[in-house]
Amino acid sequence: MTRMIPMIGRRLALSFVILSLTALIVFLGTEVLPGDAITATIPAEELAFYTPQQIAEMRHEYGLDRPVYLRFLEVWQRLFSLDFGTTIVKREPVYDRILHPMINSAILAGVALAVMLAAVIVLGVLASLRPGGRLDNAISGTTLFTYSMPDFVVSNIFVIVFAVWLGLSPAVIFASTDAPKLTILAAAILPVLALCVHGAAYQFRLLRAGMIEALNSDYAERAQLAGVPAWRVCIGHALPSALIPMLNGTAAFVASLLSGSVVVEAVFKFPGIGSELLRALAQREIPIIQAIAFLAALAVIAANLIADIAVLALDPRVRTSSRHG
Repeated sequence: MTRMIPMIGRRLALSFVILSLTALIVFLGTEVLPGDAITATIPAEELAFYTPQQIAEMRHEYGLDRPVYLRFLEVWQRLFSLDFGTTIVKREPVYDRILHPMINSAILAGVALAVMLAAVIVLGVLASLRPGGRLDNAISGTTLFTYSMPDFVVSNIFVIVFAVWLGLSPAVIFASTDAPKLTILAAAILPVLALCVHGAAYQFRLLRAGMIEALNSDYAERAQLAGVPAWRVCIGHALPSALIPMLNGTAAFVASLLSGSVVVEAVFKFPGIGSELLRALAQREIPIIQAIAFLAALAVIAANLIADIAVLALDPRVRTSSRHG
């Protein structure tokens, strides 16, 4: 355990640098957007009646005319203290604006992660029982096809099939961000499946490769020669060994959930953080954009850190290599 502490310290220091770079990149990215919160909020026909002096006074009131470096230092300090400030126009707390969408997206991502892992483990076990067999080829071919499909294509196919053709689900979700969580959960069925399609395909290939390698090991062969049933060797011996290298892939899936949820939520009108991000981009609400991007980066870093710690705790070979490397 003591050997893991330096590794965690290095990861935390690197995480601090990554989060600082994320804050800088998002800040610069929002700086180059055309217009600002003033011009995006006031209709064009109404904005034509404002004089340049009035617009300059409004920009001064909202702090949009300060030097760039001062605004970035303020943004950096606020983000790392998790004090996201207020929106530019309505002066409402950013935290209140993103709280319910963030919880809804967390529910969507958590259910998608659980469904994906369950599906991958079942498919991986079935495929590895007879590598190269019909079932293995069918599952591998299907996952290879679904892996090549972007999230927006999968989402629109689900809308056409399940909403338009079969009528099993509404095409869009009519629920407010602060709706009861059971309502949000019931409305998340199709978005969850859409998020799982791409990630499950990649995770399946990782798990299948790890399980076949584990089944070809001397330990597994000796167990089979001793008369242990193939399914017990697969589940009891190969699966735990194959899950270790899949952990980093699971962390990558968490990162893809954050990017994919923006597309999926936009297609299904899901009241999550992706929809709130698109709304903030349209309104040039820079504090909301910066808060969402920072929290997304923090979630990715936390997922990777947990995956690294889990790999170190479960696989002694990694601890040995990291100690000597």
